[in-house]
Amino acid sequence: MRKKTIGEVLRLARVNQGLSLEDLQQKTDIQLDLLEALEANDFDKLPSAFYARSFLRKYAWAVDLDDKIILDAYESGSMVTYDEIDIDEENAGRRRSSRQRASYLPLFYFALISIAIIAFVTYYVWQYVSRNQTVDTASTSYSVVQSEKSSETSSNPSSQKDSSSSSSSNNALTVSGSGQSLTASYSGAKGPVTIKISVTTVTSWISVSGTDLANGVVLSPENTSVTTTLSPGSSTIITLGVVEGTTVTVNNQVLNTSAINTQMGTITLTINN
Repeated sequence: MRKKTIGEVLRLARVNQGLSLEDLQQKTDIQLDLLEALEANDFDKLPSAFYARSFLRKYAWAVDLDDKIILDAYESGSMVTYDEIDIDEENAGRRRSSRQRASYLPLFYFALISIAIIAFVTYYVWQYVSRNQTVDTASTSYSVVQSEKSSETSSNPSSQKDSSSSSSSNNALTVSGSGQSLTASYSGAKGPVTIKISVTTVTSWISVSGTDLANGVVLSPENTSVTTTLSPGSSTIITLGVVEGTTVTVNNQVLNTSAINTQMGTITLTINN
């Protein structure tokens, strides 16, 4: 046994399992440059101490290390006393290549099954569309009557006034920007606005500045969503540790995050009256 830095222990455990950094990225959903920073003990490159602890824990789990030992060393700023790991990197590389070759066969069978399913669904949809090409005359007539009635109603001044009032009360959510940061604006707020953040299958750390979520919370398939509120005239920064698979809604309107092309991202949201 001897003392090693946290980065040395992580790297040796990864190589001993025959994993490349790319393999580890797929297992942990941590960006490649941040994995390199962990192995180089360059923790200042991480967004915050919270991220450092979270990423160290996920890395340790991925390579079957005791995450408590790693986190204790990080908190105390000390070396890790750990069993010596003899590494033959050349043999580790061969093990990795062998494992990758072995994984091709299940992928081949999966592809065949997927193609068969797609072909079946396509045939079923085509049959369904063919059977329903005949237009229901009664339904068409009903639609025409409804359209005429709607036209008559819209010609009524009182109806037009009500429609205009309803239209003016609609709330608008606009989004701009791209890359790692977006800017969003919610207009027409008459009272507190509900912000809901949810996930499906991913695990993501999130925070909403100026709210009860300012210190951050981890969402996962076991804890899928959180909500908070913002007052009209306020502004906040929403931080998403994992953008893909995370949904942000503002008063039940989905905030489009597709322009963010990085794993992590931020959204500056302003609530206007």
